[in-house]
This record gives sequence, structure tokens and C-alpha cells, in this order.
Amino acid sequence: MAEWTAERRAKQAAILKAARERKQAERAAGTPTVASIKGASTDVIASLNDQIADLQKQLDSERTKRTAAESKALAQAEAQGYMLQSGIQEVATGKTRTVQHLKEYKNVGYKDDGREILKPVFEMVEAPTFFYKIDMPPCGGTDLKINGVPYYHGATYEVTIDELQSIKDIVAKCWKHDADIHGTDENFYRKPTQRRVSAGGIAG
Repeated sequence: MAEWTAERRAKQAAILKAARERKQAERAAGTPTVASIKGASTDVIASLNDQIADLQKQLDSERTKRTAAESKALAQAEAQGYMLQSGIQEVATGKTRTVQHLKEYKNVGYKDDGREILKPVFEMVEAPTFFYKIDMPPCGGTDLKINGVPYYHGATYEVTIDELQSIKDIVAKCWKHDADIHGTDENFYRKPTQRRVSAGGIAG
């Protein structure tokens, strides 16, 4: 067994410290930047009582760092929904955030049956960010979750382009489900057709 010298202990301590810092950075990267809770329902605010202090600190910090242009963009995003718009649109912040993106899959070996063993290779890239207000239908509840992180109805978040695409997809599907269960017929104004299948193809 190798002897635990002072040098080896110091090296091991440095490795553990680096691992802890990396884990903290990963947790921080997975937390959405809360730009505003304006418009959130009282039920949502009540459910966040244990997080209010932390949220307020984040908001104060973001306001301090925010430029006049960013504040204008945020106000534009927040104002959506109050005048019964048919849809909520993202507003560019003009900023970017460093995020991890999949670059490629690297072949690191083969399984017993000959199949390749592929290992994902990631790279850090600059992704544009946007302000986006969460607008959920009644059937959607109070929030949606991505990787266990809640995004609350009525709140405005600063998100990357990838997060935005996921959020908009979930919101759109929630509204589609709400329309389906309440009997909204998307084909109501479409002209009906009488289609029949024959050996020559489809006739209408």
C-alpha cells in the first residue's frame, strides 16, 4: 500500500476541492435565472414562501447588473398577456450564457456483440438568452418542469435558446391539450371532403 505522504494528501485534497467546485458550478448552471415574478398567482407565491428570500436576492442582483436596454426588454416581456394577446413571444436580452453542448460521439471501444461503445464529447459554447413569460392554460397547473427545475406560470425568466425551445414546446402542447379536452375543434372552418380509396388512388 502506498504511503500517505504530505504531498499525496495535498494532491488528494486539491482533487476533492476541484470536484466540489465543479459540482457547485453544475448546480448553479441548472438553476434558472429568475428575471421577475410579476404576474405570478397568489397560490404560486404562497407555495414559494421558503424560497422568497433567495428569489429576492437573485432579483436584486439581476436588477443591479441589468442595463437600461435589458430593463426595457424585460418590461416588454412582462407586459405580454395583460392585453389578451393570442401568444407570448420571447424578447432577446442581447446577452449570452456559456453552456455545455454536445459536440460529437467518440468511439471508445466495442461490446461483445460488436456494437460500438460511444462516449459523448461536450464543448462550451456561448448561447444567446431571452426573456420569456410563462403562460400556462388552466389544465397546466402552476408550473412546468425541465430536469426537475420548476418554471412558474406568470413569471418571466431569462433562458438560453435551448431552454426556450423546450419551454415553448411544453407550453404549446399544454394549450393543445387544453383545447382538446374543452372541445375546441381546429377543423371547424375547414371545408369537409368526401374521400374514397380506389385502385387508382385517393379521390376527393
